[in-house]
Amino acid sequence: MEIQLSQIVFQLINFSIVFGALSYLLYKPILKIFAERSKRIEEGQKAAEAALLEREKVDQLKQKSQNAIEKERAKILAEATKMATIQKKEIIAEARLGAEAEIAQIKQQWKDEQARQIAEMQQSIVDLVIETTAKVSGEQLSEKKHHQLIADEIKSLSKVL
Repeated sequence: MEIQLSQIVFQLINFSIVFGALSYLLYKPILKIFAERSKRIEEGQKAAEAALLEREKVDQLKQKSQNAIEKERAKILAEATKMATIQKKEIIAEARLGAEAEIAQIKQQWKDEQARQIAEMQQSIVDLVIETTAKVSGEQLSEKKHHQLIADEIKSLSKVL
């Protein structure tokens, strides 16, 4: 077997034609497809990064709004507690004033009742003294003596009470 130069040249030309045709017909379109695919992948990655950034912004806004809501809630709660304390103090003060007024009224009624009972007892004592004096002495006393005896008896009873 001998090496034939014409055969080698023919094979080289044939290989070059096939290589040129394949590179023109297949290689360039495949490179174009790969470039488009690479471009789409990059765009997808950029979109994903943008979505992540947007999500972080939304999370930050959400956190800020939650913090604001929490502060507002704490403020409202503090204000409500303050108002409740004020109302509690007002109610206690009103109740205390009402109780003091009622106690004063009851004390006054008690003093009035006590004075009325003392007056009744004095009248009863006067009647009893007059009656007893009339029975013991057998005579009617003058008005002046009656009053003197009554005053003396009331003084002695007041000392006892």
